[in-house]
Amino acid sequence: MPPDEFATDPSDFSKFTMVEGTFMVFRYFLNHPASGTGIMPLIVYTRNLIGHEISPQLMKFAIAAQMNLFGGFPRERDIVPSAIMVGLFCVLAIAHTLVFALNYSRGHYFWISIIWSWNCVLRILGFALRIVWVKNVPNVPAALTSELFLILPSVILVTFNLILAQRIFTWRHPVGGSRRLFWGVMLTLYGVVLLVIAMTIPAAFVPFIHFLSILAYELWKQVNMVSSVLIILYSLTSISLLGLAYFFQPTRKDENLYTYQPWWIESFSPFYFVKKNAAREAEETFMKRNSNHRHAIRVIAATHHHYNMVEGLTNQRGVLKHNKSLLIVSVSTILIFVGAVFRSITIFQNKRNYDSSWVCDYRLLIVIYGGFEAFINVLYLVGRVDLRFYRPDRLPAKVRAIITAEQTFFNSPVTSEDEDDDAISSESDGYSKTDSFSDQGSFEFIETAIPSESVSDKHVLTKNEFERGVDDLRSDSSSTVSDFQF
Repeated sequence: MPPDEFATDPSDFSKFTMVEGTFMVFRYFLNHPASGTGIMPLIVYTRNLIGHEISPQLMKFAIAAQMNLFGGFPRERDIVPSAIMVGLFCVLAIAHTLVFALNYSRGHYFWISIIWSWNCVLRILGFALRIVWVKNVPNVPAALTSELFLILPSVILVTFNLILAQRIFTWRHPVGGSRRLFWGVMLTLYGVVLLVIAMTIPAAFVPFIHFLSILAYELWKQVNMVSSVLIILYSLTSISLLGLAYFFQPTRKDENLYTYQPWWIESFSPFYFVKKNAAREAEETFMKRNSNHRHAIRVIAATHHHYNMVEGLTNQRGVLKHNKSLLIVSVSTILIFVGAVFRSITIFQNKRNYDSSWVCDYRLLIVIYGGFEAFINVLYLVGRVDLRFYRPDRLPAKVRAIITAEQTFFNSPVTSEDEDDDAISSESDGYSKTDSFSDQGSFEFIETAIPSESVSDKHVLTKNEFERGVDDLRSDSSSTVSDFQF
């Protein structure tokens, strides 16, 4: 080969290099694996041949031959922005933890705040390990762990956005949102994301960990493409569920079903916290309530609705609407969707790191995985998602175990022993109360006659009396419902 066709830069794939020739010899002894696979065992193999310190030219060629990554392989220029992201997500993790601690001390348990705090910790590890990777390029385990902690938090945010969207759907459609079919579909979606994660991790890591043939390498690339598309589709599920919640209007059954809202939440203000033990005090009131109240559907707090709700509103309660709640879920989902699309573009380009495009620029990774997700966490904190999407805890077992009789608007007959004795004595004289009422020709609607063995002795309501009583009951039903105390 003429000398002018050799390249001095080992990562220059436009010309043949001595380093490339060395790696061709390595692959010959390793059963001809595809170029760009098995960098982890390749580093071990190289160190066994030439010692622990690997030539920079060899590492530069090995990195250039790898498949491209979203954000690219880190360099010295990545250290400062990655360090800034580490500090920013530390602050966000502490903020989520403080909000959870304050809520917990007041008996307000919103466990998703802890998940978001741990999600920020994963982001911290992802960017911190990226700095470690810059300092030690052959440290492939740190590199793969950094890649994992940069991909996984986005999927976690999408999953819990879907939970928030599910709570909005159940609040708007309490009948449909509490059905087993709906819960079965939602649990299936949560199970699907576990399968997607289980597919994404091997598809992204196996080519780095093992030597693969050309055919196997292409198959793993296709698996990675499929997983990236599934992540895109999964990121849209929360917006789709919100669309279904408002596309279909609530039915009559939804409006008539009793719901249990956290009426002790009076505001969604950034600096508002519920009163201490307010949730526990509300649970204790259910010991005196009707059975259908104790089994009401638990939904998020809101004031713009026309549904039946378990009583307990305070006079200090402000207007609690969910327009901003919809905006929070929608904006956060769209930002995560954008990141998933860019990562999928990187995978579908199917290029080596040497030929990577602008999509693999580290600044894009900092903006999407750093800036976008930091903004999402700020939305969660300032928008007080821990109040907007709080669903009351399940009632204690001692409260749920109480069984009360069904209550009615009609007065029940109350008789005493003296009245029974009088009835018996009057029957012995050939008279009964029903006879006296028949003679008088009148009947009071809420009174109940004493039954007798003879059908002819029973008082039979006339048609006019019955219709007049029903009309009186209907005209008074609205006030009766509002004034009735359980």
